[in-house]
Amino acid sequence: MKYFYMFIKTNFSLKKLNTFGINVYAHYFIEVKSIEEVKKIFYLYPSIPKLFLGNGSNILFLKNYYPGLVMKIGIKGKKVIKEDDNQVIVQAFAGENWNEFVKWTIKKGFSGLENLSWIPGTVGASPIQNIGAYGVEIKDTLLKVQAYETNNRKIIEFTHEECQLKYRDSFFKHYHYKNKFLILSVSFILKKKYNKLNTSYVGIKKELENMNIKKPTIHDLSKAIFNIRRRKIPNPKQIGNAGSFFLNPIVKILDFKNIKYKYPNIMGYDISNDKIKLSANSLIENIGWKGKKIGNVGTYKKQPIILVNYGKASGMDIYSFSKKIIKCINKKFGIFLSKEVNIIR
Repeated sequence: MKYFYMFIKTNFSLKKLNTFGINVYAHYFIEVKSIEEVKKIFYLYPSIPKLFLGNGSNILFLKNYYPGLVMKIGIKGKKVIKEDDNQVIVQAFAGENWNEFVKWTIKKGFSGLENLSWIPGTVGASPIQNIGAYGVEIKDTLLKVQAYETNNRKIIEFTHEECQLKYRDSFFKHYHYKNKFLILSVSFILKKKYNKLNTSYVGIKKELENMNIKKPTIHDLSKAIFNIRRRKIPNPKQIGNAGSFFLNPIVKILDFKNIKYKYPNIMGYDISNDKIKLSANSLIENIGWKGKKIGNVGTYKKQPIILVNYGKASGMDIYSFSKKIIKCINKKFGIFLSKEVNIIR
């Protein structure tokens, strides 16, 4: 028991553990590096409120103090579970850096995650958010999730169907189940043989053309995505941000046509026979908020869907700024812009 007391820190600064760079303190903090440590923490401290933290790349603290125990998930490891001539099942533990895991799959010649290259965060956060980019989402390759059920203190598995993966949503984000499950590992089914990669995104096509590549490999596609993201997304080590702050709203086709008629610059993408995913970037740009700055908070000049901390902004400063954008979008288009970032109140 003394072993664990040695590793728990009090009044611990999380400034370097959230990509917004908010100077918030945790009453208690510990980094857990094994499933056994997870079990013992819940055994020793069952009643203390707990917050699970990965790389802090999709989180915004509204207060400067978290009164419970922040658990940074540092459980590492990745391996091939099963394979044949055509496909392979790989498992990665929750504390693995997502991009490093994707690079590992690419190096081994496994296809399926290359479009998700260079996304910040950890493997454990990937199914919660059903992360996606450039026409691909986690739901396309996810097999199962291993999780620790915090109330019953037991390890259980969720199938692909049980994870209920939707656009930036999953079972784990539902109000009644949030923080009730700590993800320990994620398993994926990937291809060993592939004839066609997903290069449908216009930006990828242009980047591959610039690279003079006509028949891209998974390595080429990952490199193209790196080039795109490097130009469009600020480095949080230089400018505090959490990537896309808002979700792209989904509307009916008729509603999109009405908006498009009034505002031709608004972009949208088909996602079904009757639904369109609107570009939040184009909505924010249309209301004149691209590159706008109030105090130490602003929208990024290249991607207004990204909110940035230009200095010593508090979490509430950023949150209030986001509310102003939401209000303007709703007033002009009759659309509610939802937040993608996880808000800790």
